[in-house]
Amino acid sequence: MFTWISKARVFGVATALMILALGGCDAMLNAPQTMSVAEGAVVIAGPTGFCVDPDASHDNATSSFVLLGSCASIAQSAQAGHPTIRAVLTAAVSAGSHGASISGNEAKLAAFFRAPQGRAALSRSGKAETVKVLSSGVRNGVFMIHARDVSAFPGQSVSPDYWRALFDLNGHIVTLSVMGVPQAPFTDRAALSTLQAFVQQTRTASQQAGAGPTG
Repeated sequence: MFTWISKARVFGVATALMILALGGCDAMLNAPQTMSVAEGAVVIAGPTGFCVDPDASHDNATSSFVLLGSCASIAQSAQAGHPTIRAVLTAAVSAGSHGASISGNEAKLAAFFRAPQGRAALSRSGKAETVKVLSSGVRNGVFMIHARDVSAFPGQSVSPDYWRALFDLNGHIVTLSVMGVPQAPFTDRAALSTLQAFVQQTRTASQQAGAGPTG
């Protein structure tokens, strides 16, 4: 039913590869706070202290992926700023299509992600049994989900819990995620606050860039 959901596993693999850049790339002088994707229809912008890793992000005709981390880490400068929590943020943007929007399908999405097929889509290994959906809900037109994935994650170690937001924006489906690292745990409240700020910053930046309505 939700044909775009099949991209979730690809997104997970891409995330694993991109996170490697946080710990093993050469010194980076460029740490932009935003990245315009989807031919300018969407502008990804993180909360305060988070910057885009240009080398680990891409934008093409069919989909876009953006990785954000600590501005200080990406710029390799303590003067660049630090976020309130140590986390990895990701954004995936794909073109919407008939019947594939978030709005109006929230209840179906909630049921889908709790079913084996949906949990497999959320799993980094593609196995439903590795994922438990802890909570989901809708807030301000955004479908949010808190899941736990115990499957192995290649590259940098990340915490099993992650928080994800899915919403419509200027004819596209945007998926934003917040992932922690075991060395610096944070509360569910802090994660949710960061995710909400991520959503708001992206909506605002897209509107300010002249992309039109944010719904």
